[in-house]
Amino acid sequence: MCGIVGHFFKHPEPDVCRHLDLVQQMLQSIGHRGPDGQGIYLDDRVILGHTRLSIIDPAGGHQPMSNEDQTVWLVCNGEIFNYVELRQKLCKKGHRFRTQSDNEVILHLYEEHQEHLFDQLNGQFAFAIWDSRQQRLLLARDAVGICPLFYSDDDDRLIFASEMKALSTALAERPTLNLYGLIQTFTLWCPIPGQTPFTQFNELPAGCFLDLQSGHKQIKRYWQLRFPHHPDDTLRDTKEAAAKLETLLADAVTIRLRSDVPVGAYLSGGLDSSIITALICKANGKLHTFSIGFEDEHYDEKMYQELASSFLDTDHTFFKSGNADILANLEEVVWHCEKPILRSAPTPLFLLSRAVRESGFKVVLTGEGADEFFSGYNIYKETKLRLFCERQPASQRRKQLFQRLYTYIDEKNNRGQHYWEDFFSRNPMDRADPYCSHRIRWNNSRFIGQFLHPDLAEFNDHDPLIHLPRDLENDLRRLDPLSRAHYLEVVIFLNGYLLSSQGDRMLMSHGVEGRYPFLDPRIIDFALHLHPTLKLFGLQEKYILKKAFASYLPEPIIKRRKQPYRAPIKAAIRCQRTLFDFWTQPERLQQNGLFDIHKVEFLRKKALDPERSLSAREEMALMALVTTTMLVERFSKPAVCCHPKNRAHLIDFRTAEPVSA
Repeated sequence: MCGIVGHFFKHPEPDVCRHLDLVQQMLQSIGHRGPDGQGIYLDDRVILGHTRLSIIDPAGGHQPMSNEDQTVWLVCNGEIFNYVELRQKLCKKGHRFRTQSDNEVILHLYEEHQEHLFDQLNGQFAFAIWDSRQQRLLLARDAVGICPLFYSDDDDRLIFASEMKALSTALAERPTLNLYGLIQTFTLWCPIPGQTPFTQFNELPAGCFLDLQSGHKQIKRYWQLRFPHHPDDTLRDTKEAAAKLETLLADAVTIRLRSDVPVGAYLSGGLDSSIITALICKANGKLHTFSIGFEDEHYDEKMYQELASSFLDTDHTFFKSGNADILANLEEVVWHCEKPILRSAPTPLFLLSRAVRESGFKVVLTGEGADEFFSGYNIYKETKLRLFCERQPASQRRKQLFQRLYTYIDEKNNRGQHYWEDFFSRNPMDRADPYCSHRIRWNNSRFIGQFLHPDLAEFNDHDPLIHLPRDLENDLRRLDPLSRAHYLEVVIFLNGYLLSSQGDRMLMSHGVEGRYPFLDPRIIDFALHLHPTLKLFGLQEKYILKKAFASYLPEPIIKRRKQPYRAPIKAAIRCQRTLFDFWTQPERLQQNGLFDIHKVEFLRKKALDPERSLSAREEMALMALVTTTMLVERFSKPAVCCHPKNRAHLIDFRTAEPVSA
């Protein structure tokens, strides 16, 4: 993947070159996304900028790139995995290709299909197309939101970029915190799709494109989750489903190995990454894998990582994250995330991607997406159990089921059957509520709001769900509670948090591209049309994955229960007390005016007291206030300077020839 930036002028700009220094600075601010080269195209209506991570056609795939007659121009962040097949079809229709780049197929598909090109693409992307004939700008983002794309719009221009720090560079004043977006993050773990933590910036939602032509701007959706209308339309046969999944996933992996540089894989020790690793080894033979571990045994999965690596015979690099590393690198993590984070989990991934790049790799395949589409998370089990309790409130089986739900938490906190029985009795299932599956999680997160400054009480009382798209609520009401849980995980959590704060931003902070076979559109469509019992069989998660790939992996990997990836918070705080004190000192909190310093002080002392424990929501609150403070302070600093040696390669619109800036 790469980084893109651009300006669209709503009226012809006669002196377009005067904006070049600003565009250079925007590219420089996201240079970590593409350290292998830069380029700029300009005419009197647009400037397109690209910073390149060269993976396919390193010698010839420079951007911006154009069609045959140089009337359509493209900058793209991402990969089109089925480009080989698309290229063959387009060549038969008379299109001439200048490069071997996968991205070039986008230009020719646009010529053939205009805005209907998306049905053809199997990839992960955020791109901008400038059609000089129609004076049309098209911004687009992949279906599930793997690649980010932000924009800012005023009366004179629209600017866009892969990261908000590039937009911030282009503003005369520093961005203003969006307090509604902040409350959304404190509830949903991320802003609602389309919104950001800053009032001046918007994010193009996943599965959408922005069409700007003749002074009119429209955001249109080209993809959304579609579940079958009737259970009879789902696939129920276990053998048939397992065989089909094995074939589809093997091909999804194969096309994601297309690269002119070495490809590695993340190996967490869980089922999903182990399956991907096994399929790569089957297709390509020897493979280099990477994993991360922790000091605390409650978070560490090294035993399973070593088991999988040994069984599959991979060259394995293990990186251990110490508790001290988490807070020490947190400010840099927030700078890349560009939003507050409620968990410490992104930081070890930031360090892991650095280790990957230092090992000489630019590309890794990972297992993200399996949990969301094959019922891997405990929230699906929880929803199913709450439905069971609603139907049979007197059942004695509930006691056994409670004990199987959160074993990884119970072992650490000495929780058992009675805790969960009381917990669920206090949180009954309301089938009429379209958000019933997630209410408990969201209400738990909203605990953070009580630490806001009293002057912000009106924002704390604000219900962020009223900003969710109305069509989303309508879609949810047509689904059963378990399908609703899947829908919300994909549309909000996967897009807004997992693929962002733990995905793209941590990988691309060191110029590493992540590829996700489970998010292949064919796998998604297969999962949506799979009968629920083949995803969650009783309380056994990812049932069909275990059936399909039982012969690929050692039995302990197949049979182990899901352990969500987490990282320590309390231990990280206590071993970096000086740094924690720095970010929570009353003077600093008073200056930004966001938090109640008295309530924060009480929580801060509790966190530092070795005799006292912190609840999960108290840990989230501490992470939220620290990372929010970091975000506000980092985005108030001056924009990064653009050094002459990093200036981009320019293309003049009149001749399409390189020029000097």
